[in-house]
Amino acid sequence: MKTLDQTSSLFWLLVSILVFAESLRIGIGTFQNPGMGFMTFGASGILGILSLVLFLQASGRKEDLQHKPLFVGTMWRRLFFVLLALTVYARVMPVLGYLITTFLLMSLLFWVLERKKIWFVLLYALLATLFTHLVFSKWLNCQFPQGLFGF
Repeated sequence: MKTLDQTSSLFWLLVSILVFAESLRIGIGTFQNPGMGFMTFGASGILGILSLVLFLQASGRKEDLQHKPLFVGTMWRRLFFVLLALTVYARVMPVLGYLITTFLLMSLLFWVLERKKIWFVLLYALLATLFTHLVFSKWLNCQFPQGLFGF
């Protein structure tokens, strides 16, 4: 596991260096007027830092950790349920609109995946829906589907 972590961290460090250099080549611009390479510049910097941290952690280990199969313990039913719910969400949103569809999705996810009480489910689904609507629709001026009811 130690050598796998070291190898993968060096690979991602190399990728981050290449993307970093390409971002500089195409221009990052300024905070007020970002260029085409601005986001990739930041993302490659973060990737490089995380790669270095992983490499240093792996190098500091005295011995290899026991190797475990990658997907042991994965909850496949939950994974497929979430994928199905997101697919239905994408199909239904243009018809019902953002607010109703997001509230229903969040309620379903909280209720089925987290096994919470109904008052918790409804309250947090409502808060999550209103918060995302406020951030994206009001502050960032993103347009969401209005749906049948116009909201």
